[in-house]
Amino acid sequence: MRLSSYLVTLLLLSPASAWFGGKKGNSNNSQKETDDDQNIIDEDEVPFEGLSPVSMTADGVPMVHLHNDITMPLVGLGVEYLQPYLVPLLAASALQQDKKTWLFDTAHVTGNEALLATGIQQGLERIKLEDGERLELHVITKVWYTHLGYRRTTISVQESMERLSAAVAKDDRVDLKIHIMLQWPRCYETIDWMNCEVDEETAPPHVQDAGPPPHHDKENAWKGSWKALEDLYLGKAPPGVNLPFKITSIGVANFHLKDLQEMDRMGDEIRVHPHILQLSVWSLLYDPMLVDYCTQRGIHVQIVDAIDGILADPSRTKNAHHHLLKVAEELEEDFDADQDELTPTQVVLTWLIQQGVSIIPGPERLSELQENSALTLGSIPPMSHVQVETVAHCVEAFLSGEDLEKDIHTFVTFTAKSKDAMLYWQKPDGGEAKIAFIAQGKSFNETTYPRHHFRIYDARNKDNWIDYHVQAKFGEQVSFDAYLD
Repeated sequence: MRLSSYLVTLLLLSPASAWFGGKKGNSNNSQKETDDDQNIIDEDEVPFEGLSPVSMTADGVPMVHLHNDITMPLVGLGVEYLQPYLVPLLAASALQQDKKTWLFDTAHVTGNEALLATGIQQGLERIKLEDGERLELHVITKVWYTHLGYRRTTISVQESMERLSAAVAKDDRVDLKIHIMLQWPRCYETIDWMNCEVDEETAPPHVQDAGPPPHHDKENAWKGSWKALEDLYLGKAPPGVNLPFKITSIGVANFHLKDLQEMDRMGDEIRVHPHILQLSVWSLLYDPMLVDYCTQRGIHVQIVDAIDGILADPSRTKNAHHHLLKVAEELEEDFDADQDELTPTQVVLTWLIQQGVSIIPGPERLSELQENSALTLGSIPPMSHVQVETVAHCVEAFLSGEDLEKDIHTFVTFTAKSKDAMLYWQKPDGGEAKIAFIAQGKSFNETTYPRHHFRIYDARNKDNWIDYHVQAKFGEQVSFDAYLD
């Protein structure tokens, strides 16, 4: 069985609510048995069910239910890797009524938490709320591996909270929900960009004084950090530590299955199990045991690299890209929005959130911010089981670099009605490529794709031509009669 098929099977069996049904998912974690032959579902009209229970607010924002009964947005804005000058600009724009992206993801190590707070302030100034109305915003921030250990983690959380508190210092209309994660379980010497010794030496003195170097005790330092997060989450902060906000949830990022299983082995020492796990899209598709572990324990899965991790270079897998375009076409039929066409990126992001998986894209342009906003993605129609499986196979092709075996096309018959003609394909870069000579009264069959552009020239006078834009959908056959003056 292909790994993507395994994932689809797991998701189809997972206990979750119907997509945006407004109800929490069934808490019964028992799995039903199924045959491999049942992996492909024939009924396109049936809405898909996913990993975590999801719902839709009255404002049209998709939400996920964490296992502590807190709801948070499924679609966020990642500012962790943005250029500093972009953070306030994009954060302020994301809040607006045409996007309603109310979840932000950052990290202590970036030093941009204060910039995010500034962007939230600026965005709030442009939002009109009714008297007494409050806007609930969620911010995820993370503890870096240099801050592992009980006291070091406490310092990281306290500093993050103080920086983020500026977001609501001048506006009491905001209910700010803070989610804290351990960004890594340890520093890895095998990861090229990690340098454990240098990172420790360059850590601030007050952090170095707060506990032993975490890379000297890689198997236990994160356990002290988790105890610190538990205490802070449960309202049992150590003396002298006063947080401006109550922590809404705690979680981990980049943890392997063995790290989570180590938590289980700690027994009663663990008072709170992670509410959220941030992982790469590769792990979602190729580590089914980790995904299954999260499903069984109600740990919500977030993906932070969906765009770069999947669609970085679709030209390597053209067949898969075309199948994504076909799914986009199918969804467009019921897509009620100002945007005329859905993009492959939107299809993949929708595939994730309709499985109950959070996405945290980090766009660098306002146009991308709109296309991948909570409001836009939340308005895309539910995918059928067949569409879900199609996208899963496409995503696997993108990740592996092994394209799907079968392409999908549109077929156009060009007929030269009045004169001999020359058929050219107009390239996206502005050039053109000769396809065929078509004698008057004759026809030529071309295999192409939707939205491609052709130009038919008079074979004896290139100043005389007519354009044709392919309006047909994937799998359709159409005809075009070329009447040249």
